[in-house]
Amino acid sequence: MTSDNDDTAVLSTEEGWQTIQATIHNARGAMYTAGSTAILLMWAGIISAAYLAQYAISTFATDFAEQYPWFPGPLWAGLTLPGVIGSMTIGYRAGRALSTGAAMQSVGIRVFLYWMAVVTAAGLLPGAAGLWNETRAENIPYVLVGVIALGYVLFGILHRPVIAVFGLGYAVSFYLPHYIFDDIAPAISGIAMFTLLAATFVWVHRTGEW
Repeated sequence: MTSDNDDTAVLSTEEGWQTIQATIHNARGAMYTAGSTAILLMWAGIISAAYLAQYAISTFATDFAEQYPWFPGPLWAGLTLPGVIGSMTIGYRAGRALSTGAAMQSVGIRVFLYWMAVVTAAGLLPGAAGLWNETRAENIPYVLVGVIALGYVLFGILHRPVIAVFGLGYAVSFYLPHYIFDDIAPAISGIAMFTLLAATFVWVHRTGEW
């Protein structure tokens, strides 16, 4: 008579520890990336929309742009606030779905502070570079998008490679048209960023890795 143990794979001590470590690593990674992809895609949409809106106002509403040359500041601030609220909501709900303990709350705070630091840097660096004025305000998106893309890449390297790839693609889709095209470069960049956003959304939706 064959015992049940004969049909069961027996792990060595080393294999057992490796399995435990892999489980802990996966659980820790799941906490840090809970809802992160949805949050990053949301921010990509916000940035793309703000950039296209700024380009449209500067191109098609020249009188308004000349009368209120400081309009990019309120425009970006008005779109950033819903993004912050949305990030907190998505992260909170995704975290609650995984765990309700103190560990999950600690991870959520760290991830939130990381992205708040990135967004803050993206807002402060243009000012430090002297771009918050009438003559150089049009260069603000170059700095802002670069900082946000770097935030994607760093977060993706640490937690989810697809986010790093998206960050690189986002930077390329923004900067490359400005080296190839002239006046229509901002429009092409905006379209390219939205296309990348849509493609990433479809891929994430199919894999279910939110």
